[in-house]
Amino acid sequence: MHTVWVRLNAVVFFSLSVLLVLALLASITSIPSILGDNGNPDHPMEAIVTKVGLNTFRSLRTSGGVDRALFSIDIEADFEPAFHWNVKQLFVFVVAEYETKKNRLNQVVLYDKIIESTDPVKTISVTDAVIKYSLISQHKDLRGRDVELKVYYDTMPITANMYMTTSEVVGRFTLPEEYFNMKEEKKRNTGGGGGGGKGGAERRKKRKREEAK
Repeated sequence: MHTVWVRLNAVVFFSLSVLLVLALLASITSIPSILGDNGNPDHPMEAIVTKVGLNTFRSLRTSGGVDRALFSIDIEADFEPAFHWNVKQLFVFVVAEYETKKNRLNQVVLYDKIIESTDPVKTISVTDAVIKYSLISQHKDLRGRDVELKVYYDTMPITANMYMTTSEVVGRFTLPEEYFNMKEEKKRNTGGGGGGGKGGAERRKKRKREEAK
């Protein structure tokens, strides 16, 4: 007769083997959903990105020897098509890509969001969302630079390997040719004390010295 521990060991490892087989079958059966109706791995089921673009420039300034650009964006995208029964959640992020003298490719995450399978609405619709991180150049050469926007999302399945999907370029814009700060512009336009007097003259001189460096 086998002891209780031997029988328990057999039951546990048999259960683990069954779970492993079920997980493998689940991964295999989700492949058609990942590939989409045409079964082409180069065109899997993807989100429908309607709009990702610039809304408002907030500032383009030089600080600490580097250029920094801050702005807000609009996003309209439907991620329902990217979900199937084996998807737990998506980690979505919008990335700005641009080139500088120092670095051929710069990538900055502007916006991110987690969309879960239990969410009743699987869309992103935001207007005038201020970006999380500024665009930065190490050599004060952001002025006039072209910026491209792309949407990335990691698919996190219930059982299977994670994979990332990258959209084509969904938005483009060019940074201003001159340094710009929306708050200072508003103060000058409303006569808020930023544009006149000794203090305003000193600030203009300081800005010109920074631009000349």
